[in-house]
Amino acid sequence: MSNVEEQIGELLARLQSPDFFEREEAVKQLGSFTEDEAVAGLVLAMEDPDLGIRELAANQLAGKKGQVASQLLIRFLANDDIGTRNLASEVLVKIGAEAVPALAEYIECDDHDVRKFICDVLGLIGDDQALEALNKRLYDENGNVVCSAAEALGEIGKPDSVEPLIAIASKVDDVRLSALEALGKIGHSSALEHLYTYLDSDDPIVFYVACEAIGKIGFPESVQQLSELLKSQDRSQAEAALSAIIEISVQQGGKINIDLPLDEFSEFLFDGIKSGNQAITEFTLSRLGHWFGNNVVNGLLDVMDYVDDERLERITEVLGDVGQVTAKPIVAKLLNASKSLKLKLLEVVKQYADEEIGKELVQFTHDEDAEVRQKVAHILGVSGYQGAVGDLKRLAEDPNGHVRAAAFSALGWLCSDEDVEFIFKGLDDKYSDVREATVGALVIIGDARVVSKFTADLYHEDAERQRLAVTALGWIGEQDVVEPLLKAINHPDPAVRKSAIASLTRIGNAGDLGPIVVALNDENSGVRKVAVSALASMRGAEAINDIRFLLDDDDVWVRYHAMTVIGDMGQAEFADSIIPYLNDEMDVIKIAATKALAQMGSKSALPMLTELTRDNNQDLAKAAQKAVSRIGSNE
Repeated sequence: MSNVEEQIGELLARLQSPDFFEREEAVKQLGSFTEDEAVAGLVLAMEDPDLGIRELAANQLAGKKGQVASQLLIRFLANDDIGTRNLASEVLVKIGAEAVPALAEYIECDDHDVRKFICDVLGLIGDDQALEALNKRLYDENGNVVCSAAEALGEIGKPDSVEPLIAIASKVDDVRLSALEALGKIGHSSALEHLYTYLDSDDPIVFYVACEAIGKIGFPESVQQLSELLKSQDRSQAEAALSAIIEISVQQGGKINIDLPLDEFSEFLFDGIKSGNQAITEFTLSRLGHWFGNNVVNGLLDVMDYVDDERLERITEVLGDVGQVTAKPIVAKLLNASKSLKLKLLEVVKQYADEEIGKELVQFTHDEDAEVRQKVAHILGVSGYQGAVGDLKRLAEDPNGHVRAAAFSALGWLCSDEDVEFIFKGLDDKYSDVREATVGALVIIGDARVVSKFTADLYHEDAERQRLAVTALGWIGEQDVVEPLLKAINHPDPAVRKSAIASLTRIGNAGDLGPIVVALNDENSGVRKVAVSALASMRGAEAINDIRFLLDDDDVWVRYHAMTVIGDMGQAEFADSIIPYLNDEMDVIKIAATKALAQMGSKSALPMLTELTRDNNQDLAKAAQKAVSRIGSNE
């Protein structure tokens, strides 16, 4: 006896041990052998009293494949214990195609229950080696075996099974449903003419299964046949026909060349969405862009709680496209909607907000959720409903900062100059978004009283109020704010000075630019840089003479900025002011000079730029190469 045989024999003996761990270890070790004796031992372990060991043995056998394991496992299909039968079935399915010959041979056994189990297993394996054996079982003496054989042929899905299934469906009533379902799963058009004959069946179940099978086959030519049934007085028949048409539509990428009376089936379609029917959901949503029947808006609102985020997004887009007619039903839906749905619906309503909608939405300023109050405040602002001012003032004192910000912003659209004092309170809020929203509101009002208060705030004791004031004056942009902004260039706070110059730049027509020219000498480098940009924006090339002295500024980034601004103007006559900086000790300035000269198209700089293309600093060398290429291409 060989050493391997001895080891296997010892392990087989240990399978009888009363010790669980010893039996478990024996099963594990048997799994490492390929010999038939080891496979037989694993099959023996399938009857172990412990479920864990039985499952371990099953997993080991599933990896063995082969005829021996299959032949030995088949006998368990007759076991009295359902758990053992199911475990054996699972292993045979995992073994797969290699188990089919043994199963096909054993399918002739006397036990009809075993014959049925084998049909089920062959269907789950799905290998066409089983077709001949299963076709024979279509004429088995036991009805359950016949039904299982028909179902298995459907799972395998080969067109060769269509004729045998049609034949048995025509001859045996008890097998008809299984055969028709199988024809639908196979999905071959050769079954259609036979399936059409059952559309006149008096048996509602047969009719339904035939419709379903036609839908699964998915041929567009079937739609005409099914569409006639949409007129049926029997509602269940009409809905079954529509379900089949929907299935065909889905398989055809939504394309069917027929107009459907969707208004008559709106309740059915929306119920399908609620029940999670994916085909009905996709079909219905795909047609909403062209179908606005009487019940569509309410139907869409009813199903919004039943769909995923992607489909919810599509529904809200459709509701937005429908127009003003959706606004009032949406407001009604808001009363009992979840927070997330409220926010989605409010986004739709916002597109059509008017005074009437504003009146309806005021009640939601008391909503318990801050995000909802915030969204409502915003919509009230754009609605133009003056009656909401009192509620918005209340929200401007809301505990939530985002709500306060939205309320102040909305007040800017609805308030008059009489409310300026109230709105100015928002500038003292502890949160920056509330302060910024308040500035926005006051800019919208933008009358003389607002300008006067912001001008006074340029010298407010709070530096933040000063910054907000200069920013606001710039956004108001009227000529009557120019003078206070020019004065603000001398403000002690450099941040205010910078904002004042930036605001004057936005206004454009600042009149006397003297204060900005003076700011080129400001002690703060940031102010000097913004002054350079302002003068370049307002005076163009005429500003170069004023700003080029900053090419020698103590701050490298002021120098860099001044050089870049001069270069951007593209005036070649000023190249002589830039060329010397190609020899600057700092590479960043050399790069700025290189780019500026390229913008100017300075041919006189080409020799020095060509030399720089060989510089060790790769960034400088690449900049020089680009400059040489650009200047050269213009020759």
